[in-house]
Amino acid sequence: MIRSSLFVKVGGIVLLEAIKQAKIGSIVPVYKEIEQEIDSFEYFGKLTNYGKKKNSLLLQDNGMSIGTSNPCLLVTGKDNEFEIRALNDTGKSFLQLIKKDFGFCEKAIYSKGRIYGTLNCSRRVVSEDQRLKLKTHMDIIRTVAFKFKPTTRLFMPYCGLFGMTSYDFVNNVEDLPKNNEDLVNDPDYILYFVDNMFVVNHKTKKTYFVANALVTDNKKEELYKSCTKTINGYEKLMSKKLPKAKKFKKKVFEVKYDLGKDEFLGVMKKLKRHIVDGDMLYAVASRMAICNYNAEPLDIYSRFKNRNSTFYLNDEEGISMGYAHSGLKVKDGLVELNVTTAPRPRDNEDTDMDNKYEVGLRIGENEIVKHTMLVDAARNEIAKVSKAGTRHADKLFIIEKQGNAQSLVSNVKGVLRKELDALHVFLSTINFSAGFPKLRSMRLLREMEKTKRGFYSGSFVIITPDKEIDSKTMGLIRIKKDKVYARAGSYVSHYSNEEDTVDSNEKKLADILDIIKSTGGLK
Repeated sequence: MIRSSLFVKVGGIVLLEAIKQAKIGSIVPVYKEIEQEIDSFEYFGKLTNYGKKKNSLLLQDNGMSIGTSNPCLLVTGKDNEFEIRALNDTGKSFLQLIKKDFGFCEKAIYSKGRIYGTLNCSRRVVSEDQRLKLKTHMDIIRTVAFKFKPTTRLFMPYCGLFGMTSYDFVNNVEDLPKNNEDLVNDPDYILYFVDNMFVVNHKTKKTYFVANALVTDNKKEELYKSCTKTINGYEKLMSKKLPKAKKFKKKVFEVKYDLGKDEFLGVMKKLKRHIVDGDMLYAVASRMAICNYNAEPLDIYSRFKNRNSTFYLNDEEGISMGYAHSGLKVKDGLVELNVTTAPRPRDNEDTDMDNKYEVGLRIGENEIVKHTMLVDAARNEIAKVSKAGTRHADKLFIIEKQGNAQSLVSNVKGVLRKELDALHVFLSTINFSAGFPKLRSMRLLREMEKTKRGFYSGSFVIITPDKEIDSKTMGLIRIKKDKVYARAGSYVSHYSNEEDTVDSNEKKLADILDIIKSTGGLK
């Protein structure tokens, strides 16, 4: 049995006493610190039977890895339908606590470990300020994310909703044309309430096993025992062997596209015509490749994990993996929108070559123009949710070097208005890099792109009970059954050459397909 003295103390009180004193609706953050930097990829493989376990996720971001395989709730929704489902006993207790909190929905039914129903997003002609407060699926997410009140605040991510919102989540606040076809047929959001996890801080070389106490009734000693059991389980797993990856017989590689190269060139020319006519300044159009795969999904992910920010999520319908960039953060009443463009490779062994890549970022005219327009778009978005006079750029055209990539980065900040929260900010800034003006660009892209984007260029989000959000735009591949769905986007502006842009898009997709093929099992 792990002694209570090994756990976090709350206001000088040891864990068991802290749980006993906590009110119903409280979270008591609990963790054990290990003076060791474990291999997060290998440990996640042990935890999830080499990535096969449903409802598991791994996030590797900014010098920290977070993983879990036993979240308590799954929150999903598509169009006007939603479902909140308990995944274990903790989730069932959670549902008991919130089952009467959905009176704002047209229908909300509590039955057999789940709450499900319908919510029709409000549509009224109102001011921009009022529009952010209209009824949307974000109210369902808010009800779950902010139900529990933490008794203390930790120095690391420790609890909350983790998962993905799609590019099409924007339908909550905008009336856009429908896509012609939905090949992947995914929800608009997949979010897990994660109450237990492992966290590896690669900078301090320490590991943490976390098992929050969610106080839903007066059975406090049982809750304490459950936390210690969970942390014991995480610690014992360290000595277990990694499951062996399955070996696959070779298959022929097959690939097709939703838009052929010539069709995509036609889209680029139409967009360029709209830009020349003054309808917009730029847009980011995409196309999708669909191929087979013949390897362990976790091995495919291993080809992505050397990037700065990557994730692997195995939900009940498929597996998503990829990288994330250009993030939104809301913390301590401050809003920050990060603009990242033009990633270039690093050369950690040849400093001179590394400097040449950096110079290319600094002097590339098209990239500077593109970055400038994105910064202007970010300034417009932040102004809508910030107190007057607080919006500013604290970083402009900075080169950030991390891992095997370097990027041109700017940050726009503001002080959040008191009547708004982090989820209002998320809705206000959603898809901010899709084009400018955003709404006009999104409408044209919906008309021209042949298939629904789904989670591509949506967001990987962490929403904490502290009412904070950390979200990043996703570039990802989605695996469902025996198929991989991969998209790549390309930026078009007045300065773009359409043929070159299409060639660049072709190369982006080819690089993704090469990852699939190089993992093995294909010929």
